[in-house]
Amino acid sequence: MKFMRNIAALFTKAIIVGFSLLPSTSALAEEKLEPIQKGLPHSSSEQMIKMVLGLLFVLVLIFFLAWLFKRFLGVGLIANAKLRAIAGVSVGQKERVVLVQVGERQILVGVSPGQVNMLHALEKGEEVRLSDEPNKGMFAEKFKQSISRLDKK
Repeated sequence: MKFMRNIAALFTKAIIVGFSLLPSTSALAEEKLEPIQKGLPHSSSEQMIKMVLGLLFVLVLIFFLAWLFKRFLGVGLIANAKLRAIAGVSVGQKERVVLVQVGERQILVGVSPGQVNMLHALEKGEEVRLSDEPNKGMFAEKFKQSISRLDKK
């Protein structure tokens, strides 16, 4: 019993000493943080300006790199005058029929998610010529009639 009292007294003295040292340690911590805080920006507006300028720099860098890629590397990869798709029609949810011109020859190709099949190779006299003006459908005619009716009123 006497032993437990001694431990309790010792423990309370340690707590009292710890609390008495606490203000001095917090003062030391504040002194150590002072030089760090002096190096940081003083207002949130300075932080916002730096953040916006950094974001703008990154965006300009991205656009510049995209321009360089397109200018020097992308032209040969993307633009190919000898191979081009002339027309295409969807024949199902994922299937298409595409007319492709390879050099001077036209080929009708069936395209599905898993494969591409040649359906027909057009001969030189059979070549398909597409008009520059797209075909006007029924919707265009109906729309034009509706607009003309509104203009008359």
